[in-house]
Amino acid sequence: MKQFFLFVVMATLLVACQQPNPEAEKANVEAAINDFYSAAQKFDYETMKTFCTPDFSAFEDGMKFESLDDFMGLFKGIEGSTVVMKLNFVSTDVSGNMASSIVEFDASFTNGPAVIHFLTYEDYILKKVNNKWLLSYFHSSHLPNPEDTDYASVHLLKVPDDAALDELSGTIGKLNEAISSLGYWDCGYKLLQIKEDKSDTYNYFIRGNWKNPEIYKIIHDSDAFNNVADSIPESVSGVLKTQLYVKVGKIE
Repeated sequence: MKQFFLFVVMATLLVACQQPNPEAEKANVEAAINDFYSAAQKFDYETMKTFCTPDFSAFEDGMKFESLDDFMGLFKGIEGSTVVMKLNFVSTDVSGNMASSIVEFDASFTNGPAVIHFLTYEDYILKKVNNKWLLSYFHSSHLPNPEDTDYASVHLLKVPDDAALDELSGTIGKLNEAISSLGYWDCGYKLLQIKEDKSDTYNYFIRGNWKNPEIYKIIHDSDAFNNVADSIPESVSGVLKTQLYVKVGKIE
């Protein structure tokens, strides 16, 4: 009987020893997320891959990324920037080989005069594979940016024909690519057609989103933007000469 009792005690202790410490596991989960972004700040893509599952996916600011390579494209677009990231872990839960974590995320990217700053609230799902926690999915919700004053440019246009419209659309696409190359992927132009109350005066509308006057100046003073602006086709230049152009912002 004593031997049986001793066996039960030893078995219980063995099982207890094999059970992971919940607090230690939470710390390991949070360390995996921190290490992933430590590599991201250095644009170390190979190391970033070691912290993710093969089926990694993400949802960031309205954009869905089906793979880690897709997501890393965001960082490749701002290589050379000085990156500062602050992660505040709101909560972390572990259940077996699965874990979830909620993070308040504060990040800034500085490249010359261009500074991108955003605050987000993020949900992470991690899987434990070969005794290592790996990021499997995350969803990022961008919080209101206090630096965003809804600063925008408004362009009312009269586009005479389809040929001019095609060249205008192509020029806007090139300008937006130049703006994105500066890191301001959430700024730029959008071309819309005036649907109601059409007149002989205006039939198209462009909205330029710049967030604030400082960002507007940085973009419009950049070589990337002006290299495109200086090569605008004559048909587009003719349309722009007759536009109604104003800048708008929040009511103060």
